[in-house]
Amino acid sequence: MFSILRYSVFIVSFFGVWFALWGCDGEKAEQKPASNQSSPSWNRQEAELEYKLIRTELELARSERLYLVLDLKRSQVELKLKAAVVWNCPMEMVQPDSQISYEFSARFMGDYKRLMLPLGDKHLFAGEDKTPDSVLTIVGEVANVDPELMQRDLPARFQLLWDGGLTVEVHTQVKGKPRSVAKGALVSLRHALRSPFGETQLVLFMNPEDALTLYRTAQPGMPTLLRPPNSP
Repeated sequence: MFSILRYSVFIVSFFGVWFALWGCDGEKAEQKPASNQSSPSWNRQEAELEYKLIRTELELARSERLYLVLDLKRSQVELKLKAAVVWNCPMEMVQPDSQISYEFSARFMGDYKRLMLPLGDKHLFAGEDKTPDSVLTIVGEVANVDPELMQRDLPARFQLLWDGGLTVEVHTQVKGKPRSVAKGALVSLRHALRSPFGETQLVLFMNPEDALTLYRTAQPGMPTLLRPPNSP
């Protein structure tokens, strides 16, 4: 684990020196004739974003808290602790649409290009009883979640919500029973109130075991790290 943090510090230092040198080269480039301006160069904006991403994850790793990663670049959802992956699964969209990924990323980052937000809330719409599972017990121990709680419901459909009109909705093939009609109506009302101000929703499909792991470990306040998709 220490080696991961040491490697991250090295990368951050490397990027810092790189930006400093690039700034010097950039000043010299402005003095060169216009004929050299068409030569290929690296993308400064993407490099700065990658540098910020590394620094943000380094801070999360040092906090020793479990955090969620929405990796839109590699289409993957992860749970990490001290920069080490403790669980992951493919980010399979119910209706693949790259534009939704860009919209979600833009809303998440906002004007300040933030890459981390705390999870605001979650809601289970429907599920069925779950039998014990040793893998979930192990993940529950790492995430400091009661193993019995991890095994209570097998989700059929649930939502994770963040401030700013961001929602990830997860579906499985489980045909579960509604857990709370009243709370479901309250969540629908909340969406109706948020809609006029803008809302972006990623709708994902997961196998029941992965959905259960994500739902039970994701708690309000959990740090969520975003890895934006590649530029269009």
